[in-house]
Amino acid sequence: MKISNQNSTFGLNKDCLVTQGNDKKTEKLMKKSLLFFGAFLAMAAALAAESGKPAGQARKTVRLNSGYEMPVAGLGTWTLTGETCENAVYSALKTGVRLIDTAKYYGNEAEVGRAIQRALAEKICIREEIFLTTKIVPWSSDPAADIEDSLEKLKVDYIDLCLLHQHGSGDDKVYRAMEKACKEGKIRSIGISNFYTPREVEHFVRDFEIRPAVIQNENHIFYQGTALRDWCARYGIRMESYYPFGGRGHTKQSLENPVILKIAAAHKKTSAQVIVRWHIQSGFIAIPGSSNPKHIAENYDIWDFSLTDDEMAQIAKLNTGKRYENW
Repeated sequence: MKISNQNSTFGLNKDCLVTQGNDKKTEKLMKKSLLFFGAFLAMAAALAAESGKPAGQARKTVRLNSGYEMPVAGLGTWTLTGETCENAVYSALKTGVRLIDTAKYYGNEAEVGRAIQRALAEKICIREEIFLTTKIVPWSSDPAADIEDSLEKLKVDYIDLCLLHQHGSGDDKVYRAMEKACKEGKIRSIGISNFYTPREVEHFVRDFEIRPAVIQNENHIFYQGTALRDWCARYGIRMESYYPFGGRGHTKQSLENPVILKIAAAHKKTSAQVIVRWHIQSGFIAIPGSSNPKHIAENYDIWDFSLTDDEMAQIAKLNTGKRYENW
């Protein structure tokens, strides 16, 4: 659901704020303007209150600065290919997952598209319930054509979120192509991935017409990304975590961490569920990847418990500030 235009602003014409004597038309216009301004402020306050809800409340979506709702937990498809990918996405949708993340670089958009079509044909869900993310690489020679190709392979009329995949010499070219596609209704929200400092992100906030709605980065219990999250909050930019369990070669280190195991035992949950819950309560969107239907369902079954303030504090102490990847 869209409730506002990208980066819409409201300003009163200064002429509307001047009345002369008994000029009733001007006075009437001023009253209407003030009423409209009051309604705008009320809407802004409602949005602020929505985004400021305590993280422990198990809300399954967040509102982006583009006006659209995005699920806070989903499925990542990096490294998934062929039937394995198609079946994983189908299983996720059947489980209730509605956020699916892919990328042109992954080479699996067609498989993701087929899984979505299967789910739609079986009436497991409707298209409007699915939040579909893809990404365009900065070295794309024709990002507009890449967006069209993604739409075709995914078999959809629009992409919910399209991200600039990482740093590169073609950053601005790709971002402008995404802006154009957004205005044309082919993309609903845009963002960036693998940008880790306010200095890197500020360019996209300052120099483009449409601000990023989401930044997708490596983020896990050992690299918690809270400084960038807090900086982005002032612009309504949401942070999304890929590698929520630590990524390739590091998953075991996260899932078998003594602090996590102790918290999991206290809640009668798995380590994976505790970590996904930590992401959500920390204000992040999490997209754990898996091809195992049992694990996919388990990773999404995190709505019936909350971590305590003390447990959140314990996990916060695990932060080393060190990333595993260097994209």
